[in-house]
Amino acid sequence: MRHIWAGVILILVVAACGGDDLTLSEYNERGMALVIVMEEQLSALDAEWNSHEPTVERARNYWNRRIDARDEALEGLEALKAPDELSDLLGHGLGLFTEQITAEKALAARVISVDTVTEPEQWWGTVEGKAVQALDEEINAFCQVVQARYDATIERVILSDVPWIPSDMKEMVQIDIGCQQ
Repeated sequence: MRHIWAGVILILVVAACGGDDLTLSEYNERGMALVIVMEEQLSALDAEWNSHEPTVERARNYWNRRIDARDEALEGLEALKAPDELSDLLGHGLGLFTEQITAEKALAARVISVDTVTEPEQWWGTVEGKAVQALDEEINAFCQVVQARYDATIERVILSDVPWIPSDMKEMVQIDIGCQQ
């Protein structure tokens, strides 16, 4: 569940970044590809963790690889240039995702510093784990705002045949980014 929320925030960042090289749909397509790669890496890590006997070394490896996957996704997203349409959300979206990575790095540091085997339930019960959970809640609230902005693009479909309206203002994006209800 933790990696799903990181994916959601990445998608939100994809939607919110500013620039002028790609349409919103193109940017979302490329950003979603980055999110999918990260989600697959995190799912594989979770499956690997659950399929073997837990050890301190395996916990350290798990967290190092988890953070690497998040950092790679962030670097990829930062390299994309997107349309200005939702740029007002850029700072907040990138800030939340960066905060989430920072919080998970703090949690990882705690987990990998112990000399006894711990389980995920113990990880999330720590102060650091609770900080990540608090960010999950903030991210969900942000997700709801971004979904509403996406939904507003649907209203533009009625303008699609008006020749004097610039094409970037006619773009309709119909996406369900998976906000928690």
